[in-house]
Amino acid sequence: MLFNLPLDSNVSAYVNQSNELRRRVGVADATFIILGNIIGVGIFITPVEVARTTQEPWIFLAMWLIGAIVALAGAMSSAELGIMMPHAGGDYVFLRKTYGLPWGFLYGYLSLIFTYTGSIAVMAFAVVHYNGPTILGGDGWLQTVMLSFDLPAWSLFGLIDFEEFKYRLRREHLVACVLILSLTTLNIRGLSNSLLLQKIVTVAPVIFLVVAGFIILLNGLFLDPTMLHTLEANLSFHGSSGMPGPGVFAAAMIPVFFTYTGWNVTLYLAEDIKDPQRVIPLSMIIGLGAVAIVYFLFCTVLLATIPFSEMLGPNPGDLSARVMGVIFGDSAKVWMSVVIAFLILGTLNTTILAGSRVYLAMARDGIFFSQAKHLHPKFGTPSWSLWAQGLWACGLVVIFLDFNTILSLTTLMMVFLSMMTISSVFVLRWRHGKDHEIARMETKGPLIRALGYPYFPAFYVLATAGILVGTILYKDNGADQAMLGLLVALFGFVVYYVWRRLGGARKDDQS
Repeated sequence: MLFNLPLDSNVSAYVNQSNELRRRVGVADATFIILGNIIGVGIFITPVEVARTTQEPWIFLAMWLIGAIVALAGAMSSAELGIMMPHAGGDYVFLRKTYGLPWGFLYGYLSLIFTYTGSIAVMAFAVVHYNGPTILGGDGWLQTVMLSFDLPAWSLFGLIDFEEFKYRLRREHLVACVLILSLTTLNIRGLSNSLLLQKIVTVAPVIFLVVAGFIILLNGLFLDPTMLHTLEANLSFHGSSGMPGPGVFAAAMIPVFFTYTGWNVTLYLAEDIKDPQRVIPLSMIIGLGAVAIVYFLFCTVLLATIPFSEMLGPNPGDLSARVMGVIFGDSAKVWMSVVIAFLILGTLNTTILAGSRVYLAMARDGIFFSQAKHLHPKFGTPSWSLWAQGLWACGLVVIFLDFNTILSLTTLMMVFLSMMTISSVFVLRWRHGKDHEIARMETKGPLIRALGYPYFPAFYVLATAGILVGTILYKDNGADQAMLGLLVALFGFVVYYVWRRLGGARKDDQS
């Protein structure tokens, strides 16, 4: 059965809870992990898409506030799950416990095939492709083609049509693979190394963005009347005939949701956290609050420096470089490339760190290769899981090359699985009552419950459902992406049952 609902609340979160990770992450480290996982390249590329979708500056700003509220609703709802089940694996553990092992396997399978490894591949390629030329002083070397061939157009069972594909493997793809494997090695050599890198690549860029943003705003409000006039003109701009319909709001939330994605990273590291009951919700509130301020400030700065009509044009250019150039001159382009590169590295590092915990949890439950449940004897890290994830991410880099399709598919699956996770709060409370306990644990005080239950969890579920509908109905190729995602998910269930049957056959043979 796809919905295998275990009714015994005393069942442990894992088949095998031995060989646990060491709890070393406090509030500060968890907050840095959240900041580094959320603030990446998204905020520098998605505002244009949000502006073009909304057509109204006020609605453009409002979407970022709404996105923060949606993320906070999800964070506070899932914090309850993380406190009740403080084990490595995050959403995998929650779905496995709520809806049964098949759904847990589906989450882990999609994480390995698309969501986590796809995100790693996209970010590694992005930092090399977009920031490498500026930092290195040219892109001729990176663009050198190493291998090329063409594939004709084809159709998948007449359901999805694929255009002609021209394969061009360039040096930048190989550099992205080297970056992935380097960060994977860093994470294998100990959690402390990963946390140190996270602080370095997160603190400096965030401080730079906040300080630069305040300088630009203060300069515009008090020193440079041109910027104040630009802000006033933008806030008075009307690009549509009236209030956008629900389809526009849903479509605009897609890039906003992607840009806020990453607030749940500490749930995957719950087994690494010293005091989950305190650290998980507190780090989520602090991290999301800081991210919301940075995002809103950045978007306000955009409106104070760039005419909104230009943001709606076909080629608005590098908005971040243009904004920083207002105050810091031509050298801003290089500095912004360094800042963006640092932020992407931070997100890439936390994604590698968190994703490996999913496969560790799957191996403990017997639905992944048994080697993945063993920790490194010296560093205490899930080294096998990290290598499997890193190598497949490199495979995606050299297979797909162009990441528009995989990025859209990854986001679609992330939204669906996130909606399923937050719905677990309702299912578990209904099944076990107000005193439900998934993993029994001693606490020094009352357990943190989902904030604003049932309103916040319901708001998050409805918001994510709206994003899914908006993607399918209003986004280009949204229906095709949804169909491909459905086929991939169904194939995941097939793989699960084959795996379980083969596993049962091996046990029978051994007996």
